Amino acid sequence: MKLKLLMKETDKIVPMMRIQTLLILLLVIGVSGCKPKYDEFTPKMAPVTEAVFASGVIEPKDAYAVSAMFDGFILKSMVTENDIVKDGQLLFELDNRQQHTQVNIAKTNVDYARINAADNSPTLAQIKAQINAARIKMQTDSMNQVRYERLYTTNSVSKMDLDNVRLSYQSSLSNYLAALENFKATANRVSQDYNVSKSQLENAQEGNQYYNLLAIGPSKVYQIFKKQGDLVRKGDQVAQLGNPDSIVINLDVDEGSISKLQLGQQVLVELNTEKNKSYEARISKIYPHFNDKSQSYKVEARFLKEMSGLISGTQLQANIVTNKKDNVLLIPHVYVTGGNKVLVKKENKIDTATITTGIASDEWIEITSGLTVNDKIVKLK
Repeated sequence: MKLKLLMKETDKIVPMMRIQTLLILLLVIGVSGCKPKYDEFTPKMAPVTEAVFASGVIEPKDAYAVSAMFDGFILKSMVTENDIVKDGQLLFELDNRQQHTQVNIAKTNVDYARINAADNSPTLAQIKAQINAARIKMQTDSMNQVRYERLYTTNSVSKMDLDNVRLSYQSSLSNYLAALENFKATANRVSQDYNVSKSQLENAQEGNQYYNLLAIGPSKVYQIFKKQGDLVRKGDQVAQLGNPDSIVINLDVDEGSISKLQLGQQVLVELNTEKNKSYEARISKIYPHFNDKSQSYKVEARFLKEMSGLISGTQLQANIVTNKKDNVLLIPHVYVTGGNKVLVKKENKIDTATITTGIASDEWIEITSGLTVNDKIVKLK
């Protein structure tokens, strides 16, 4: 015991280092003795297709909505869905009793204005009577003035009498001229009132046409939203019509994929009404405007074959083929690590290889350089 207590500090270090070394050796032996587990894969040659997913809807070409311009009930519905209609054909008739009342009021106003604007109207006749009276008074005062001026030269009347006669004539002359101006102003006003009332009547009569909803050009009735007897408000859509000879696929494509699209690209369409069945179409139009509401770009496509029985508004999913290669080197996407690197097994060693890639999907990725079909890649389980 005394010897151990007298040991130097340096003597204590030696056995501790030996213990640590022994532990490290045991760890190394343990690791090397337990082989790591890997999943292995050999790159393969196969065709690959890159596609952009988009959702969409079936719609008629050149579709337009027939909307109500005023509130009212649908009195008559002249069409049903899938009907072919002509340009200007009456589709729906709305209740326009209120508009009829406006027309009748406008007609009454026109009749009243016409009477007032006539030459023998009471208003103008009264002013004409005033003019006539003013003219007679003016003529009488004029003759009286001439007579007094003649008498004044013979000193038969005083200067004051002559001045009073002259003032009387000037007053009657002013009244006569004022009556003439009043007639002109009144005649212009009643004539203008008549023209305004006629315009109001025309507007009221034209308003009747907005209660008759008509077709715009030859069309097909694709959807009817309101039936006979329904109340519609101003702006409500009553029906959807469109080109009778064609329907289109309207697709919503996100802004990250729109740059990959071109006219004529193949579109594989699956309708929600026919799951697991694909139809082929082609991109016919790419709209340049971004829709803030849907956060997407609008793309139009056309079926390659005529499709009968399609219903406007049918929802769908589509894959737009943007790239296709017949024979490329492929590996599963999960074997690629950050920085486009893969683990390559060569004999009993595992090395890291840097690759360049091409078309990629959620499952597969194209290898353009860095691997061959003879290599074997691995990933830790």
